[in-house]
Formats: sequence, structure tokens, C-alpha cells
Amino acid sequence: MKSLIKLIAAAVLPALALGCATAKYIDHDGRDSVVNVGQINTQDWILAADQLTQSLLLSGAIQSVAGKPKVLMIGRIKNNTTQHIDTDSLMKKIRVALNKGGRALTTTAVGLDGPEDESSKAVRELRADDEFNQTTIPGKGNLVSPDYSLSGKIIQNNARAGRIKQSEFAFQLSLTDLKTGLAIWEEEKLIVKQGSRAAVGW
Repeated sequence: MKSLIKLIAAAVLPALALGCATAKYIDHDGRDSVVNVGQINTQDWILAADQLTQSLLLSGAIQSVAGKPKVLMIGRIKNNTTQHIDTDSLMKKIRVALNKGGRALTTTAVGLDGPEDESSKAVRELRADDEFNQTTIPGKGNLVSPDYSLSGKIIQNNARAGRIKQSEFAFQLSLTDLKTGLAIWEEEKLIVKQGSRAAVGW
């Protein structure tokens, strides 16, 4: 019996050790990242967000006035791809860059489908609750209306030639001046990926 247990252990333990040894940390936007031809990967979000942000910043479309950043709201980002994706992955990176650069602050109190964060509204509903010190509750007229909205679309096109498959992902963004309704900046970033039938993610 002991010999059988030792035999099983000798066969199983190396396999377990090998399985554990395959996991490793990598640079999230480096060449070691997994590439799926028909899907948007982490490095795709990073590349698209970085290049779209640089285009927006260099355009001068958003300029702080007297050191006061403009206010930006996030419009609808349409997903015209074959996969379910969280478009916040793209928009969050752009928002962070604009915030850090002092160009724009993003309002979370206004959105096409309701507030991104309902806390601003919830705290104002305490005005009728005498359990709260009313002097600590924000007064009327303090919420800031956005100057601009950022909206866009993600489009996917697939092509095949023999054993080769190609996927194109177009990341399109528009910045609209809410005072005039005019798109004052527009940009498109195209990411093209190609692989053979044996490639990962075929």
C-alpha cells in the first residue's frame, strides 16, 4: 500500500509543481502579454488610451482657464464589436490622464443613463432629515455643469485569407462643446492584429 502511495505521489507532485511554475508576473503592456486575434486585450486598451489621450492633449481642445480645469462628462461609448467589453477600461485611462494633467475634471453627478455616482444626489436628500445637521449638507446651486462631453464608438472588422485571420479594432472618440453642440476634437485609433489558425485566441 505504501509503495502504491509513493508511486502516485511521484507521478502527481511533479505535475503539480509544473502547473504552479507556469504562473508569472509580466509587464502589462509588454511583448509577453497574451494576444488574442479576435479580442481586445489589456495592451490594446493601454495603447488606444495613450494615443487618444496624447492626441486630445496636443490638440489644445481642452484648456484650463486661470488654472481652473474644465469639467467633462462621459457620454455613451457604443460597442460595435462581437464581444462584451467594459468601455470604462478605455475611458478611465483617459480620465486619469486629463485629471493628472490639470486639464479637466470628470463629473460623476451627470450621465446619459443617470449619475455615475449617485452620492451627490443622495446627500442632498438629507435636507428633509432633521437628524442631520443641515449646515453640513451641500446647499442648492453647488453642483457644477459639464463644459464638454466625451463620446465614441469601438468598431470591429474581421478578415480571413486561407489560414490567416485578421481583426481590426477602431477606437473612435469625439469631444463635444456642450455650449455650442459642436464636436471640437475627433480622433480614431486603429489596432490591427493577425494570426494563423494555430495562434492563441483563434
